[in-house]
Amino acid sequence: MTTTAQPTPAARTDKLLTIEAARGIAALLVAFFHGSHVVELAQPERGAPFGGLFTFGHAGVPFFFVLSGYIIYYIHHADLDRPGRLGSFAWKRATRIYPLYLVVMVLITAKYGFAGNFAWDYWIKSVLLLPQSQLPMLIQSWTLVHEVLFYALFGLAIWRVRVSRWVLLSWAILFCTARVADLQLPAGLFGDTVRTLASPYNLLFLLGMGVAWVLRHRTIAFPRLLALAGTLAFLATGLVENTGLYKSMAEHGLLPVVLYGVSSACIIIGLVAAETAGNLRVGRIGGLLGALSYPLYLTHGIAISIAVEAARKLHYAGSGALLLTGAVAVACVAALVVHRCVEKPVARWLRNVWARRGAAPAFT
Repeated sequence: MTTTAQPTPAARTDKLLTIEAARGIAALLVAFFHGSHVVELAQPERGAPFGGLFTFGHAGVPFFFVLSGYIIYYIHHADLDRPGRLGSFAWKRATRIYPLYLVVMVLITAKYGFAGNFAWDYWIKSVLLLPQSQLPMLIQSWTLVHEVLFYALFGLAIWRVRVSRWVLLSWAILFCTARVADLQLPAGLFGDTVRTLASPYNLLFLLGMGVAWVLRHRTIAFPRLLALAGTLAFLATGLVENTGLYKSMAEHGLLPVVLYGVSSACIIIGLVAAETAGNLRVGRIGGLLGALSYPLYLTHGIAISIAVEAARKLHYAGSGALLLTGAVAVACVAALVVHRCVEKPVARWLRNVWARRGAAPAFT
């Protein structure tokens, strides 16, 4: 997953390794979050590994959403109101998300089939990443549902900016209405889509677009300090969440989403500005973490479950923290194999398919 950006007219970087590293760390946070639940279920008498430290690990998702808004707007802002660019945009977005996702869905489908609880309507909605009232078959792919909706709305702006502005205004009205009123929506695709659009998570894409605008039009003073402040604010929000302060709020409440989003925005602005100015370097490890992020995000649940189950069958009786760390390490190795043996070859083949049409787009 390569991040392409043009932070200033005078400087261009084809690969922001600090952002790649941050994306990988966010994926690791999510892996530790889900892995903590798996280990705790396997060792219920021991409680959560690391004392529940990774309870806030789901916060990697808000970072992903802000980053996605930044990348999409930065790369495609010149495509707005240019309908001829819509096909290229749609191809790049679809081939970035779906190929590896569909490969993983083969395994998930087999799991549901062997368990005897396969349902066609549930499967179709999960495969197509359509909004639905329950979590999809691959649980973490609920985030991809939001991604696809964001891509669709951005694609509308590429087709017709004026129309997209009216759609954005309608969304803002819907969002504000959902915040102050308990909307009673019918079951089905329409109601599920409206509920998804009303989620506060969608604000994070807009925030990411704002990050892109700032980086294009403003000079950032003390970028490393800004990135550090954003990181500390992100961690502080997580530690406060771990105390249970947010439990009285509805799931995915507005306040923690905004706090994680704003701190993520500060991190991204600081990292991009610092690396662009040549003041911050992370080396090749950044590229490796970025490459692992998407396959790790999609496959960590499978790999961690297998690793923990294997430990149980081997009568492992050690600490939950060690088991969690080992399981996540297994998930990282599995993600690396998937990246090199599946994701990269498929991306190369799809690039060649597009090249035969006359122009190969850059995959990001």
